Amino acid sequence: MQTKQGAVLESLRAVHTFLDENAERLGDVVRTGVRRKLADALAELDTHATDQAAGSFVVQGATKQKYVLARRLRRHHMTPIARIARVELSGTPQLEPLKMPKGRPTPERLIAHAEGMAQAAAPFAETFVDAGLPPDFIAQLSAATSELRACVTDRTQSRGKQSGATVGLKQQLSNARKLVHVLDAFVQTALEDNESLLTGWNAVKHVRRIESQPKAPATAVMAIAPIVKIGPTPAPAVAAKAAPSSTVLERGA
Repeated sequence: MQTKQGAVLESLRAVHTFLDENAERLGDVVRTGVRRKLADALAELDTHATDQAAGSFVVQGATKQKYVLARRLRRHHMTPIARIARVELSGTPQLEPLKMPKGRPTPERLIAHAEGMAQAAAPFAETFVDAGLPPDFIAQLSAATSELRACVTDRTQSRGKQSGATVGLKQQLSNARKLVHVLDAFVQTALEDNESLLTGWNAVKHVRRIESQPKAPATAVMAIAPIVKIGPTPAPAVAAKAAPSSTVLERGA
């Protein structure tokens, strides 16, 4: 159940309790058809909530069990058959169904392959038994395949029940809130001279606001690049040659 749906259901139950506890003061309000419909809606909501939660637990358990059974089918039954077939029946045309499926097959594909393997291995049962498999290895393979299929089927049915309960819960919550809206008109009139009770009613009829969790602000990390001055590149300094300190005079002959 979503958090918001839980808050709506909490408000509806509080309304139901308020009407029961103040039945004497409210008089005919608690005997209206709308009040009875609200009580029926709450009972149905409890059923939907239970089915939704139970379906979720069953699906989670079946999912884990599905992987356990699939792994057991592969390791304990299919793999020995495939390896024996590769050694003992390497020249047999019917070898292809006795190979392991490639990749990571889905449970449905693994089931289909296991059933094909059982049929293909039957004519060569004596070969597999002589190689070390138990005499009922095909029956064991079929039983493990059936167990996996039953687990997959139960999981699918539980998911369907969970989805149905989720839809029913959503619809019934909406309908029940409409009933509270109608009852509000009756209660406001019945309690117009009782400010204390009217304040309590106004409190319970409202759905508790669900505060959203604030997201943590992302810390922006800015890399500070060095400041580069753009401009003409200065010419490298050249050391000036020192002028000769004395003048060389030509001597006459």
